Amino acid sequence: MGFRVLWQPATLSSSTTSSRPTPSKPSLSPLSSSASLNPPSPPDISDVLEESDRVAEPNSLAVSQQAVRMSTPARKRLMRDFKRLQQDPPAGISGAPQDNNIMLWNAVIFGPDDTPWDGGTFKLTLQFTEDYPNKPPTVRFVSRMFHPNIYADGSICLDILQNQWSPIYDVAAILTSIQSLLCDPNPNSPANSEAARMFSENKREYNRRVREIVEQSWTAD
Repeated sequence: MGFRVLWQPATLSSSTTSSRPTPSKPSLSPLSSSASLNPPSPPDISDVLEESDRVAEPNSLAVSQQAVRMSTPARKRLMRDFKRLQQDPPAGISGAPQDNNIMLWNAVIFGPDDTPWDGGTFKLTLQFTEDYPNKPPTVRFVSRMFHPNIYADGSICLDILQNQWSPIYDVAAILTSIQSLLCDPNPNSPANSEAARMFSENKREYNRRVREIVEQSWTAD
């Protein structure tokens, strides 16, 4: 009787296949990587706008870093004044230090409503020293003014900036007091004799001159 042999292919056990080493993928150097040859994709426009908004905020970050680098009592106090102006600004005034110089501020005072000064935007500078707040800053109008208590060079004759100064006054209090002075001058202590005389003797003409100053403030650099 003959024998017939049936051949079947051998099957590999799971242990055999799992023990077979898996070849590792060759690593690509940065120069050979195709991704490195492609230029970076442009940033999303929303990210750009969001970043520009952060940069456009008042110079709080730059001022904070400067204050940390150069901490003196005057600079710490000015940093506090700046934060207060940002967090709780009085109506009709604004101010901030110049870039990289917390001792020199730019400010704007808006003319009080329902007065001849209404609608005006008047620019000032405030120059502080290391004696602040024990001594007041030097404050000057950059905008052209016509007022009994404002000199031709923009200096201001105001008691709290002179003999009535107190360390409790901060930048907000200074600017608010100057804003009040606009429509409540003291002609008995004149810095501009023509404006003082006109305020006392011819209020109508005085108000007309003030309106001219207001209109000039709209186009002044």
